[in-house]
Amino acid sequence: MKDFAEKLQRFAGAVEAQDGDAFGALFTEGAVYHDAIYGAIHGREAIAKMMAVDWYRDGDQWLWDMHEPVCDSERGYVRYVASFRSVNRFSEGKRVVAQGVGMFTFKDGLFDTYHEIANGTPALWDLNVRGEHLERVVKRIADSQRSSPSLAHHYRGVRS
Repeated sequence: MKDFAEKLQRFAGAVEAQDGDAFGALFTEGAVYHDAIYGAIHGREAIAKMMAVDWYRDGDQWLWDMHEPVCDSERGYVRYVASFRSVNRFSEGKRVVAQGVGMFTFKDGLFDTYHEIANGTPALWDLNVRGEHLERVVKRIADSQRSSPSLAHHYRGVRS
């Protein structure tokens, strides 16, 4: 994808502007967005809603920086730093920062899948996620990882 870096800037700009339509327009109709916190979101409209409604229900004043994008015609990778001001009653006003790597596949000049590997632990701590809620979040993330076919041989401890 020749315009990957430019599309990443549109991605970040849409998040910062809370523009779900612009965000969704970057994805195919059947895209899947694998978010480290919200899980797998299916379809352009649901992806737009996740960003504009769900993310902004939890925080505002988003900033999103994309660093060192690389891609070929089928996939792209970028290191990112995302942050927001919490509006959660347990951490209201705190600035929450997460670092990660975004992994994209492309179809017809749009993003078709997005997966991220994020270090969300500091963000969860800054959000004052504790106790049973933290246990539920971490269990969901761990269950998702354990169910990944590409990691199965690691959990078995032997190559297939």
